[in-house]
Amino acid sequence: HMSKVDAAAPKPQVCVCGAGNAAHVFIPLLSSMGYNVTVFADYGDEAERLQKGIEENDGLRIDDRQDPENKRSYKGKPLKVSKDAADVVPDADVIIAALPSFAIKHVLTGLKPHLKEGAVIICMPGQGGCEFVAKEVLGDDLGKVTFAGIIPMPLNCRISEWGKSVELAALKASYDLAALPAENSQKAADVLSKLLDKPVRGLQSFMGIALNGGNANNHPPRLMATWGSHTEGQTYADNPLFYETWDDEAEKWCGMISDERLKVFDTICEKYPGKFGTPGQIPDVRAYMAKINKGQISDDSTIKGVFATNNGLKGFHYPMKKRRRTENGEAEGGGEWEIDFTNRYFMEDIPEGLCVYKGYADLAGVPTPGIDAILTKFQSYLGKEYIVDGKLCGKDSMATKAPQAYGITSLEALLP
Repeated sequence: HMSKVDAAAPKPQVCVCGAGNAAHVFIPLLSSMGYNVTVFADYGDEAERLQKGIEENDGLRIDDRQDPENKRSYKGKPLKVSKDAADVVPDADVIIAALPSFAIKHVLTGLKPHLKEGAVIICMPGQGGCEFVAKEVLGDDLGKVTFAGIIPMPLNCRISEWGKSVELAALKASYDLAALPAENSQKAADVLSKLLDKPVRGLQSFMGIALNGGNANNHPPRLMATWGSHTEGQTYADNPLFYETWDDEAEKWCGMISDERLKVFDTICEKYPGKFGTPGQIPDVRAYMAKINKGQISDDSTIKGVFATNNGLKGFHYPMKKRRRTENGEAEGGGEWEIDFTNRYFMEDIPEGLCVYKGYADLAGVPTPGIDAILTKFQSYLGKEYIVDGKLCGKDSMATKAPQAYGITSLEALLP
């Protein structure tokens, strides 16, 4: 293999977009590995604030606790931070866009005039319709540049002090990637694999990313298992741990959603051989969690085990909030806790995840009783109507990240 040549070849220059949790890790992580890193942060005064923090702190610090027995800290600093893409994008070979889905269009629009020929943009996570946005914004430039989306999100991390330090809990063990144009997916996978020093598999289409595992297959079914009989205004005595308490009911719902999304993917692949992927190519929920959290799970033989015995998932609680208290300090009747329906487990994982599975299911004509039950149960508490009579056609269905919201009304419209 070419490893000797590779070692001598100049390292690609990397531009990190934004200044969120993931950016706080990628900037020092990649610069400490010897990459030249620039930062494009055009939101408000983030670029100035980031520059200031880095100068005062002599770099961004990562407190790496991936191995609890061997915690370590190290710093790294970028070559340049700017709110102007012209300063930091033109020399970048790889652009890392670890962004919330609402920011993708804006950032791609900013990048577009400055992209170098051959550049690879890597969007994380690659779920949530980013490929439709990329087609719209980059258009004819796709080919000159490659747009890729990956799953899972590489990092579990949290900023400790903005612009100065971040805690890294986990860097996932392996990835799936899809690209536009589709024939560049293996090339982009190799670029990312080298960058993170982890295995990356190139898939044939973004459908393999959209119907893959992830939060949509994990959070909503867990919530359904616990709160399937919740009624308006009901309160609870405590807020338990989310993963360590994973039970048979949660395993049942989680497995049901997994089976349904795989059935959708396999049905579409069988209908259009060679176009979107191969049946059986994307993993069920147990295999997915076991693969991406390799080394962190003590029993990965069951769905329950990959959640309940996973070191990377310890200490998280349910999406709940403390109830308001009366004058004398008592919670107003009933329990101390209520469900927080504004939490991202609801606000993101349902419209940007579960509804995406459902959208593809409708296009493929595959029934999804489990997904339907969860959407029907929770949509009214979110003040939304996504699903009506088992179809993603409610008044809020166009505010989801399902393909229908991007004007896709048939599988034919998705053909490369």
